[in-house]
Amino acid sequence: MERKVFDGVGDIKFLTPENCIFTKNENGFIKASVDGAEPIRVYLYRVFPHDMTDKYISVTDSDKTELGMIRDIAEFGEDIARVINDDLNRRYFIPKILAITALEEKFGNSYWNIKTDIGERTITVRDTFKSIIRIGEDRAIVSDEDGNRYEIVSLEALDRKSYRRIELFL
Repeated sequence: MERKVFDGVGDIKFLTPENCIFTKNENGFIKASVDGAEPIRVYLYRVFPHDMTDKYISVTDSDKTELGMIRDIAEFGEDIARVINDDLNRRYFIPKILAITALEEKFGNSYWNIKTDIGERTITVRDTFKSIIRIGEDRAIVSDEDGNRYEIVSLEALDRKSYRRIELFL
């Protein structure tokens, strides 16, 4: 069941294949022509990045002025949906933490050795209590000192040692 997210909220221009044409230029950037206007480079942002990754995509120009919103990427067909998804996946790249092999606190920072879906990493987390954000009951996002984000898809699925290393901070 789809939520009625934007019913009765302001004037939102929804972009559809009828009023917007997306293309990818030779440099790999996405351009859009809205209502027949000259194509311009656009930037895509997920309005609900954690739970509706293919729906409600804000499309802005280089000044961050919103041109409109895509209700559902699938409306644009498989080829354009792939282009849009590739761009969004680059912007919202978040490795998944599979295990926490070590966690040590020193001088207000915590130092983590983690296994992710893209390999092993060592990260530094400042103010650990504020840098772990719970999403629902079972998910969490960890932000390191460099602004990188890592997702724990399921706290329950972590091995016992990994969970014990972070349970104090949750």
